[in-house]
Amino acid sequence: MILPVAGLVIGLIIGIMFPISVPAEYAKFMSVALLASLDSVFGGLRAGIEEKFDNTVFITGFLLMLSWPLA
Repeated sequence: MILPVAGLVIGLIIGIMFPISVPAEYAKFMSVALLASLDSVFGGLRAGIEEKFDNTVFITGFLLMLSWPLA
């Protein structure tokens, strides 16, 4: 449980230290990429709760869902 919390804290610190602005032209793509990433993460959480989690399926699904809006 400490690793996810540490990752969140480190990510927040990096985000505050290096603010990045997304151009308006890319806003739609970023929102779709964010939703696709969240879908993969929550699917992985559900699979973990059901004890059916497969790391290969999660990683490939995450990367494919994340790259889909960029194509």
